[in-house]
Order: sequence, then structure tokens, then C-alpha cells
Amino acid sequence: MTDDGPARRFELSTRDPDVARRAITEACGEHRPHFRGTRRDFHFAWRGVQAGPLGLTRAAHSMDARAETGPYSDFLAVHVVRGRFRFVDGDEELLLPAGGVGRYPLRRSVLYWTDSVATTVRLPMELVAHVAAGRVEAAPHTFRFLGLAPVSPAMARAWAHLSAFLYRMSATGDDSLDQPLVQASLADLTAATALTAFPNTTMTSSYVPQPRRVAPSVVRRAQAYLDEHAAEPVTVAQVASACGVGPRGLQAAFQRHLGYSPLTYLRRVRLARAHRELLAAESGGAETVAGIARRWGWASPGRFAAAYREAYGRPPHETLRG
Repeated sequence: MTDDGPARRFELSTRDPDVARRAITEACGEHRPHFRGTRRDFHFAWRGVQAGPLGLTRAAHSMDARAETGPYSDFLAVHVVRGRFRFVDGDEELLLPAGGVGRYPLRRSVLYWTDSVATTVRLPMELVAHVAAGRVEAAPHTFRFLGLAPVSPAMARAWAHLSAFLYRMSATGDDSLDQPLVQASLADLTAATALTAFPNTTMTSSYVPQPRRVAPSVVRRAQAYLDEHAAEPVTVAQVASACGVGPRGLQAAFQRHLGYSPLTYLRRVRLARAHRELLAAESGGAETVAGIARRWGWASPGRFAAAYREAYGRPPHETLRG
């Protein structure tokens, strides 16, 4: 799902297993759930958000359940907060206790869960594949995930931390997730973390050719493109395509000629635009530091304040007060 515009939130709390079953089936067409246990003690709570291409749900479920799932066209990964999950995908089985992290199988499989609380993150596979293609300059259609479990305990913790961060973002009452730049930033972060955490074809490429040398004039064109499109969701692949080079070549050229990446340059441009808006805002008016930061793609006010202080030598609220 890749809806544009404001984030869509949904929430359900019920003690009726039939209501829960219908809600899961309607929201997740790939799930066909069956519950087992005492109806008297049943409780199901579901909370989620769809922010641009990024989807997140937190579900609490008191009964044992079995669901035939898939096939999926999207990437989905779960972080089990309480209880346990078990995926059975043909001959492959993945058991996730509390704290465990795993990827949903893409093909038809069976999922079991018991008295659980779990957070599921969802992204279009097309988006993940394009981020992967930018890493190795391979055609997106050749990309595949290769396993259900993270590549290491450290990468499992990294995904669990990201999942918790995204859940906290979804639970806030502000409009952060309504901002297109924040949506794009979080989707890119999630895709990049998925590529690092779960085994995939970018990790098994036997040979990745060095990018061809890119002239300084191309870097200048890329900077001009980023200046012009700073208020829009922009990827390195888009900039590279506009400049007629590959993503890895453009990244290497930025490092060679400027000493930093295209996305670092873009963050600096957006920080400068936020600075300009802080200077122009009326003291005591309706504008806030957090609102301006979100508009320019900063999901975390704390990180924005730290970057602003480093660049301008004072906290952003002092600039806003004039």
C-alpha cells in the first residue's frame, strides 16, 4: 500500500473473537485466522498507521491462534514483544520468543501465535528492491530476500530498536507522520535496515563492479537537482537518473569531490531551509520548532535540535524567538 497524503490511523479493541477475526481478514487479506481458547477471557487490541508506503501495526491477542498466510507482495517483519510466534514455511520453521524478530515468508505459509503482543512493519517490496539496486547497481527484479531470521543477534536487536522507534512515532499525537518528507525518510530508513538485518541477494553478490568515474560537473548538476527538489521526497536513485549516472557512481563522486554523500548534502539543504523559516517566523506566532522541523523531514525534534546547534551555534528555539 503506498497511499499519499496524511497518515491513516486505525484502532480496535474487542472481547469478541468473531469481530477480531473479521478485522484481521479485512485488513490483511493474506491472513485467514483461526482462534483456540476460552472466549470468556478473550481480548484483542489492534493499533496501526499507514504513513505513505510504510505500514505499522501493534496487536495484542490473548488466545492461541493459527493463520494461513500469504502469498505476500510486500516485505513484512515482526518484533514479538510478548508471547511467541512460529512460522512454518515448507521445510523452514522459525520460532520467535518474546524479543524475537523475523520476516514473514512471501509464499503461502502457516503462522502460529500464543498470548502475544507484536509489532509488524510493512513496506512495498518494490521500494526495498530499488534501495537494494542502488547498493549493487543490479536490476530491481533480481532482488530477493533469502531467509526468515536476521543475519545475527546484533541485527535482530537493530530491527527491534527500529520497530520500537516506529511504534513510538505512530503513538504520538502530533502530525509528524503526515509530512511527506518524514514518510519518505522513515520508509528509506526501514528499507535500509531490512537490507542490513535480513539475508538477501545484496549480501551474496560474488562481484560488485566499481562505479565508473563521475566528473565534478555531474556532482554540481546533482546539487542543483537536490536544491530544486529539497521540499519533495527524493532518493539517490532519482538524482542519479536525472544526472545520467548510476547511484553508486554518484555516491562515490560526492565522496571524492565533497567528502560526504548526496543525502548528507540534502539534509544540509533542508536544515538551511528550516533555518530560513525559523528566522522568518514571527516571535510568539503559530509556528513552532517541531512543526518546521517536521516540514523539512526531521522526524525527531531532538536530532533536529542537535543538528541545528552544530550548524548554527545555538538551539533552534532561540532563533524562533528572534
